[in-house]
Order: sequence, then structure tokens, then C-alpha cells
Amino acid sequence: MNDAPSFGQRSDPLAAPPCPRHPSRRSVDYCKKCERPMCEECAIPTEVRAVCVDCTHNVRQPFRRISGASLTLAIIGVCVILQLLSFGLPTFAWFAYTPASAFSQPWRMLTTAFLHANIPHLLFNMLALYVVGQTIEGTLGRWRYAALYVLSALGGTTAILAWAWVAPDSFFTVTVGASGAVFGLFGSVFVIQKIAGVDTRSVLVLLAINLLYGFVVSNVSWQAHLGGLLVGLFTTWMFVRLGKPRAGITQAAQTRNQVLGTAGIFILLMLLQIGLYAPWTTSY
Repeated sequence: MNDAPSFGQRSDPLAAPPCPRHPSRRSVDYCKKCERPMCEECAIPTEVRAVCVDCTHNVRQPFRRISGASLTLAIIGVCVILQLLSFGLPTFAWFAYTPASAFSQPWRMLTTAFLHANIPHLLFNMLALYVVGQTIEGTLGRWRYAALYVLSALGGTTAILAWAWVAPDSFFTVTVGASGAVFGLFGSVFVIQKIAGVDTRSVLVLLAINLLYGFVVSNVSWQAHLGGLLVGLFTTWMFVRLGKPRAGITQAAQTRNQVLGTAGIFILLMLLQIGLYAPWTTSY
């Protein structure tokens, strides 16, 4: 006797096998990897059929790890080229950041992260960028890494602008360097290690030492360090949160949500900048 429903006949939901992970629930599909039945909660859709949560680890990660550090090397290359050009061209006059100048020349909020005061300043930041950047680039992927770098740099200049209302003389203080963006990368390392269950004490000690250095030593922008760190922490948390495999959402949809989250953080930073500039435009 054939128990399969004929064409047009509704199948009996009680005839479906129970979900192995939730025995009280009936399955709605079979995993395309292990062929075990899955309930609605355990079914994670992919571009072709669905997989169970147990097979997700082998099918989809929050990030697709890549090899190489081409973007990190490209950023280092741009910084080195601008440093060399500074010996013959007024690169500071074109690209360096001061809160006063960035009001009418907003590109300075980002371009200042590629300038450095001198060779030792450049070498120190590029060494930190290479060591940390290649790891983050390989973990997050290039577009997320690029977004993290840019947003962290903007977080640094936003913090500098905010502090200018506490110390008005700093409206005209020149700030250059990639350290705000680099601190964002350090924050990213902390978030990734914390979520992965890795001991974070070493990165916390490193962050504490570098933050303290910025507060103690003059001519170091602790504001950029702190702003970049906070934005780097939040941006990476957003990437991990929206990239974590879950039932009912495909990888393409998760990537789209990460792009929207990135745009949201950028817009928020721009609104903060506009809000911080608004009183200044009426005062000067």
C-alpha cells in the first residue's frame, strides 16, 4: 500500500519524522549535507536547499577567510608614497586634519590617516598596521577590513572634533597619522578573540599600554586613539553579529545586512560631525 499523497492531496504533517535536535517537533526538510531531518528552527537556507545547524560550521562561517594581505600592503604603500611626496610637496596643507579646516574640506577627516609627521612615526604605525592588519584582513575579508579601517579613522577624527569643544585651541591643531585606524584594528582583534573564546588578556594589556602612552606623552592624539578604538569595537561586533549563521537567512542576505550596518555607522559618524560643527558655524 502506498502512503504517499496523490497529486493535489495534502500530506499528513504527522507522517514527517521528528527533528533529531528537537524530538517534539516534526521535520520540514532534510539537510543536503548529512540528510538528517530538520525542523523549521534547525533549517538554515543556502543558495541551493538548506543545511542543518550541525553542518553549518562546515558550510558557512560568519566570514570567509582569505589568504594574503594585499589591502594592508596597499594602505602601507599609500602612506609611504605620501611620506616621500611630503619632502617636496605640501601634503600637510592638502590632506592634514584640523577641525577648523575639515569643516569646508571634509576629505581631511580620512586623508589624515595616511599622513605621518616623520619617518619614525610612519615606521611605528606601519609596523603595527602590518602585524595586526594582515590578521584582520584575512579574518574579515577585504571589504569589511576596508570598511573597518575607514570607519575607525573617521571615528578618530570625530573624537578629535568632539574634544575641540572642551579645549577650543585644538580647533586649529594639526593631527596626522594612522593610529586612530590602527586602534580600531586592535579593537577588532579583541572582539574576534572574545567571541571565539580566546584569552584576551594580551590584547587588553597592549591596548592599555598604548592608550596610557597617548595620555602621558605630549603631541600624541589620545582622542584619535580612543575614537578609533570605540568605532573599531562596535563595527566588528556588528560584522560578527550580522554574519553569524542562523536559521531563515542566507549568506547573501547577511552580507547585505552587513553593508547596511556599515552604511549606518558611516551616516551616524557624519551626523555626529555635523552636530559638532553646528554650534561652531554660528560662533565663528
